[in-house]
Amino acid sequence: MIIPIRCWSCGKPIAHLWEEYKERAKKGEDKKKVLDELGLERYCCRATFMGHVDLIDIAAEFKKV
Repeated sequence: MIIPIRCWSCGKPIAHLWEEYKERAKKGEDKKKVLDELGLERYCCRATFMGHVDLIDIAAEFKKV
């Protein structure tokens, strides 16, 4: 749903980088270059970003009964 605060494997804080990554990737920048510039060098952190699907907008449409 929401990007994790820390990487699951190494524990590096990554959530604060998500918005910038999403904006730059949406503009068409190379994802590898963006991840490098954000300082995400470990494969575990990169996998968290590359594999994340932002579902919060879809989940917010449903009301709790």
